[in-house]
Amino acid sequence: MSGTVRASIDGSIAHLIIDNPARRNAMSLDMYAAVPDAVRAIIESPAVRVVVLRGEGDVAFGAGSDISEFTEKRTGRGALHYNAVEERAVQAIEAIRVPVLALVHGPCMGGGAGMALCADIRFAADDATFAIPPAKLGVGYPATSTARLQAAVGASRAKDLIFSGRVIDANEALRIGMVDAVVAKDALDTHVAAYAKAVARNAPLTIVAAKQALANGATAETHAAIAACYSSADYTEGIRAFAEKRRPTFEGR
Repeated sequence: MSGTVRASIDGSIAHLIIDNPARRNAMSLDMYAAVPDAVRAIIESPAVRVVVLRGEGDVAFGAGSDISEFTEKRTGRGALHYNAVEERAVQAIEAIRVPVLALVHGPCMGGGAGMALCADIRFAADDATFAIPPAKLGVGYPATSTARLQAAVGASRAKDLIFSGRVIDANEALRIGMVDAVVAKDALDTHVAAYAKAVARNAPLTIVAAKQALANGATAETHAAIAACYSSADYTEGIRAFAEKRRPTFEGR
């Protein structure tokens, strides 16, 4: 296998890394297949409060799916299997209960953009570029990835990006809502690390409940998650710390 997707955990912060730098972190079928196991390693660690999704190195987030294997693995019935494996990968990322931050250096194209769109917040280096190029290849872009793009940028802009296949820079991506912040290339890793640490210091149950509410609305499960915050030790700690004018120490229970 030419690359992999791997998990790295450091205390409360995990990294989900697209690791295929020789091909600008392009995703092979085997790499898509590796995503659910990498995600499982993260979610099975109770200490994890934030996940950073990124490409290996600082050259590319992900150049998309590895086109060199399409004629062998993405034709006929094989295409249906390929698409299903890709969809399981992005669903696994989207199902992570804690915040997912995408850290985008360089190209973020096609399938790579589809993965970045699963993140809750996207940070881009000022050299980042984005494109949805399937129309230039005759490839069908997954319906769920199309829906995520529309949710981020709106229907008209999603149509523009898909119909034209044009490449946009980080500033345009910020303007249309495809990313949430643009940071100087040399400062991006430090900026995202600081943001992740700040989020990880906050009350995990509150954040998980809020993410659930934003994703699913006012369901019974969401109401239960919100109610659980008030019966938690973290709620007691937060109120006490406020009264004592100190930073709270949250334990996620």
